[in-house]
Amino acid sequence: MGYTTWEAVERKRKRRKILLLLLLLLLLVAAGLGGYWYYTKWKEDQQQKNYEELKKKAFVELQPGEAEPTKGPGTPTPTPIPSEEDMLLAAVMDEYEEFLTILPDFDILHGENEDVFSYIAIPDTVIDYPILASEKEDYYLKYNIDHTKGYPGCLYVQNCNSRDMEDPFTIIYGHNMKNGSMFGSLKMFKDADFRITHPYFFIYMEDRVMVYEVVIVSHAPTEHLLSEDYVKKNGKWVFDQFDGHETARMVEKLREEDENAYIASPEPTDEDHILVLSTCGDGRRFVVVGKRVLSVPIEEIPVPQE
Repeated sequence: MGYTTWEAVERKRKRRKILLLLLLLLLLVAAGLGGYWYYTKWKEDQQQKNYEELKKKAFVELQPGEAEPTKGPGTPTPTPIPSEEDMLLAAVMDEYEEFLTILPDFDILHGENEDVFSYIAIPDTVIDYPILASEKEDYYLKYNIDHTKGYPGCLYVQNCNSRDMEDPFTIIYGHNMKNGSMFGSLKMFKDADFRITHPYFFIYMEDRVMVYEVVIVSHAPTEHLLSEDYVKKNGKWVFDQFDGHETARMVEKLREEDENAYIASPEPTDEDHILVLSTCGDGRRFVVVGKRVLSVPIEEIPVPQE
């Protein structure tokens, strides 16, 4: 049965109206998504600005101590033989003086958040952040330093690691942010030239500065790098204790996972203090691994005399 002219016109009007409503709905959805993206990006950029302002406020320059008194004439001054550590400290001081003499004031950092226990800085990257730890496991994966929820979160350690950074194997986690913040610029270490010119990064504690040498750059398996140190209790996997072979197992895992992994020679061993900087990337983890080469008490930092 055919439609009359009037019925045909009405059907076209209804179809046109439905199409317009669908188009309007799509525009509203697009506007909402665009607004959400803009707000999220603004929030992430604002958090980064807050960190930069915190750096300006919290870092202070070490002042040189009193010079040793000059001995009288005729009194020979023995010249001590410098150790390997002394020579390395002098070399790092010569190249990275500001990283050893401009240090965070932890009283100011604790005023921002009492969970701050350490601080990391990597030269020529935006990685210049406090490190936090919470009793709530992975809390700072989703929460910022001001306890607001959302990206970029914070750099943090899990409860399997102690707050004194003296574990033989420590993992610091951070998001791989598109704007390069948090651990978004770790990927710079994929470039061999960058690794050569940036061999060290710095960890600050309240009483000391620790220097780490980059010894591994690799993709990592999705399984926890400390999975062998967990046991199942009451149906839940909990951290047991370090067994002393974490580093050897990690090197084996990373070599198997990434045929293009950079592993320094000689490679790190279970005798080293290892710090893993871990983020997500390409469906896997991405890690930059440092070996501690210096741990210098603040009072022993050789601040140049003015």
